[in-house]
Amino acid sequence: MPFRTAFLIVSAGVILHITVLPICGVLIGYTAFASLDKWLAHKRRESVIDYEIHGWVVDPEDPESENKGNLSRVKLPGKEQIVVARVAELLRRIR
Repeated sequence: MPFRTAFLIVSAGVILHITVLPICGVLIGYTAFASLDKWLAHKRRESVIDYEIHGWVVDPEDPESENKGNLSRVKLPGKEQIVVARVAELLRRIR
């Protein structure tokens, strides 16, 4: 939780003459929901990357392309596949 948010919550509580217990409740609630939001965003990013990487099947008619449902793409050679996998792993680590 950013310290600015905690400062604003505590400051507003002091200015409005609210007791310590409700202020702590708001701080704990805000921290919990901020963590939940961050975790859900992380899961969404991972699901997008997993969808793009996994589930592609080599086209039996054209071994140079891959299919997934109605989508098709050109299959990358070995070195480029390694680079793409490494970039995907880096993107996962960044966020």
